[in-house]
Amino acid sequence: MSGNAFSLNLFFRDHSEKIFLIGTIFVSFGILLVTVGGSWDITNHLLNKPETFFSPPHALIYIGVAISLIGTVFSFVGWKNLKHHSDVYFLSLKIELIGIALLVGAGPLDFVWHSNFGLDGLLSPPHLTLISGMFLCSIGAMIGISRFLKIHNFEKKLFYLLLVLAVLPVWLSGSGIVSSLSLPFSNTDYFEFNPEPTFAFVVATVGFPFLISFSLLLCFRLVGGRFGVLSLLGGLFLLVSSSTAIIPNFAISDSVLFYSLNLIPFVLSDFILFLNKSKKYFLFVGGILGSVFYMVQYPYVMYTFNEILLGKLVSPSLIYFVYFELIQTVLLLTTIPAIVAGIAGVLVSKILSKKILMVEK
Repeated sequence: MSGNAFSLNLFFRDHSEKIFLIGTIFVSFGILLVTVGGSWDITNHLLNKPETFFSPPHALIYIGVAISLIGTVFSFVGWKNLKHHSDVYFLSLKIELIGIALLVGAGPLDFVWHSNFGLDGLLSPPHLTLISGMFLCSIGAMIGISRFLKIHNFEKKLFYLLLVLAVLPVWLSGSGIVSSLSLPFSNTDYFEFNPEPTFAFVVATVGFPFLISFSLLLCFRLVGGRFGVLSLLGGLFLLVSSSTAIIPNFAISDSVLFYSLNLIPFVLSDFILFLNKSKKYFLFVGGILGSVFYMVQYPYVMYTFNEILLGKLVSPSLIYFVYFELIQTVLLLTTIPAIVAGIAGVLVSKILSKKILMVEK
């Protein structure tokens, strides 16, 4: 072995855990870019903008995939050279590897699909492969970052911001899965993949409230119940959603101020848990977070409920008006199951956070 190769090998062994952490951060950031590009792509579809494989949203998606791939390589190299805790980090790496395989495979599949069928729907095989890979990669990265911080007992706020940024892609990609299974955006000239309206109604009514509550309270538990985490994570979610789904559509861009009011339940939840972290208060917060899903998921969630309640043909310029035409009926039909789903999110977040943080120092 040459001197340079020996020095490089020594470097990897001495800094393997840090290299693993850097890899997981890259994976998480890459998936964040993919989710932003994916939401932007949906908006472009609705606005009937020219659709090609090389569109700007697709470019952002595959830049994110490339960053995630580089991060997975770093994670693997770091894990392979670990002297300690290799078993602790293996779950994170395994999930990342499965996720990145799906992400990388989605690229050629998407190119072939566009070349043969043109416009693809939200539930097309390339998109379903991509979004499954996104979710797995984000989960793997979140577990890796959480366990690293747990093992090294980091208390600085800067490090806990990593957990907020790690949970955000989990929430966004999970929302993508629920949206794919509930939004009527999957029929094209060649295929009709739209979910059945009643099934879509149930998926949205249960899936979104659960995911909102689960994501926020999982992050809250992972950072040790720090005040402000719910507001920060919720605010970042609103920022991504408004930037990709509202602002690009000039017909509803002025509703950003209305959408920003969704920050109120996040801040309120922060203050409630700051005052009391008992089980009943956690459940109460979960119910609050679940109950506001129709507002948090504005504007696209309207399309799901329109399918079964009104059946109108909604152009991008009419989204705002149909959304408010539906809001009273939707809230009457969904508030109770949404609260229950939000409470379920609290319980699952408690179980999963314990499994993630069950690490020997």
